[in-house]
Amino acid sequence: MALQLIDLTEDIEYLDIDASRVPYSFSVKLTDRTYMFTIKYNDVGGFYTADLQDVNGNVLAFGEVIRYGRQLFNVVENENFPIPVIIPLCINGEGISEITRQNFGKEVRLYLYERMVK
Repeated sequence: MALQLIDLTEDIEYLDIDASRVPYSFSVKLTDRTYMFTIKYNDVGGFYTADLQDVNGNVLAFGEVIRYGRQLFNVVENENFPIPVIIPLCINGEGISEITRQNFGKEVRLYLYERMVK
């Protein structure tokens, strides 16, 4: 599947994460639907997770591990999931290969890519 960054206004689109506030929840409108994201940190495993709910509070994903360079919520896809593909990346050439407390929300962001439908 080919991916292309969503470019609505010349700015690269991404979900703005404030890692200093984790755990926290925020709502975001993706395409024509609003979703509630909850970002948490697992101290034992040393990784971040994301929960996803629709506007009615229905849980779409719980405890999804946020892995560098891997699409979020790719295990289960249906009409309730966000249309854009969400991938945590560093696009400024820093040579980053993992998500840490120091880089998440700064160099590593949750970038939105158009889903190419055949």
